Amino acid sequence: MTILLTAAVAILGGWLALKLRVPAGALIGAMLATAVLNIVFEMAYMPAEVKFFTQVATGVYIGAKISRSNLQDLKTILKPALLLLCIMLTFAVCMGLLIYSISDLSIPTALFAMAPGGITDMTLASMDFHAESSVVALIQTLRVIFTTALLPGLIKALHGKAIARSRFEKSKKNGRTRNRGDLILTLMIGLICGGIGKYLGVPCGAIAFSMAGCAAFNVVTDRSYMPLNLRRFVQMFAGALIGCTVGRAQITQMLDLGMVTLIAVVSFLLLDLVSAHIISRLFHLDIVTALFACAPGGITDMALISEDMGADSVKVAGMHIVRLVGIVALYPVIIHTLIALTI
Repeated sequence: MTILLTAAVAILGGWLALKLRVPAGALIGAMLATAVLNIVFEMAYMPAEVKFFTQVATGVYIGAKISRSNLQDLKTILKPALLLLCIMLTFAVCMGLLIYSISDLSIPTALFAMAPGGITDMTLASMDFHAESSVVALIQTLRVIFTTALLPGLIKALHGKAIARSRFEKSKKNGRTRNRGDLILTLMIGLICGGIGKYLGVPCGAIAFSMAGCAAFNVVTDRSYMPLNLRRFVQMFAGALIGCTVGRAQITQMLDLGMVTLIAVVSFLLLDLVSAHIISRLFHLDIVTALFACAPGGITDMALISEDMGADSVKVAGMHIVRLVGIVALYPVIIHTLIALTI
């Protein structure tokens, strides 16, 4: 019953936000509505399995957009993605040390709290370093929530004309129709490939494998397909998953860590603005795509929102996958080295 209530509230919130023309309304409206439900009544709930299905659906949608003609575009994201990874690693270390110097947090806690990686990955890794995992999880969660809630409106305010131009160009290309059989086959391929990625324990495995499977299917057959309405439905459930992480306890803990929270939120937004403009200029990537590709938010959320805002969601997802895999692989090693140098 709680799951049905949460789903109903999320869908209503997403629908209202879409009607009000809120940027990325389906996801943000669902997220805010679910968060309010959880804070006021403490009864919002979505099972963990929903996350897998939203990740697979995101991978399916992005993979269905990859055709023979734009395979070449994927090669262009490697260099900007590696530069972004270097920028984010440097940022995380510098901001982590700053927070350590002005707060009572330990070095491992401060460093892991500022890592723009996956919430689960960074929280679990922090336990091996005897960090305060609850603080790490809180700040990581706030990073995703505030990035998701604030970034679309900020990008629209700064680059509204570029968004409108990108949407217009996309609307001219989207004239093709598909049938129900294509949709069912695409979803089956996505589920199978996403399940393999999850089973193997690969970082971002569900998204990466479902995207690769559906992209391969589309390149060979030109039949991958996911309709807009289904994508918005997925966005609402993705928003509900985030909203369920916000409760009274999180609000209280956030207020207790007021200065650290403020520094984290502001610095993450500044990181996106600065790194996006650097990468846009160096690699001639359109600024809206660069802003979403450099956003320190969740890969599912940023890929879904970026599509609504006229960005190239294929490049956004690709750069996020490189960023997350790199941080999961390298950041614990960097932290181990820093701790060894300070002892």
